[in-house]
Amino acid sequence: MTFQKYVKILDNLLLRHWAVADSQAVVEIYTTDHSDISGKIILVDDSYIDFSEEILIVAKQVTKLRYRYEYVKNRTEIFRYDNFPKHPGIQPPFHHKHVSKRRAIQLQEAPKLIDVIEGLRYMF
Repeated sequence: MTFQKYVKILDNLLLRHWAVADSQAVVEIYTTDHSDISGKIILVDDSYIDFSEEILIVAKQVTKLRYRYEYVKNRTEIFRYDNFPKHPGIQPPFHHKHVSKRRAIQLQEAPKLIDVIEGLRYMF
């Protein structure tokens, strides 16, 4: 997969998903294989997801070097997925979900943006 194809898949998701009311994204391309994409996804209930992904394409596979998906409702962070390495008890490769200010749950792999959005379907 190329980064351009990855962005097209992301664009289609944001244009067609029933829960997405609006979205904005900024793409920075460093090389043909290394890029950043970040933005804000406004959902139908006026909550939103701030997101960023640093993407590396290796052997046509997407690798997320860094990522953050932060769900905010009524100006309050409800949860956040990221792979920032400095959290007590979180082991490499550092995938985790913050469920409160002081608690993070280890994950086996990086979530996909579609899974983050779909996981909200019972919160509307």
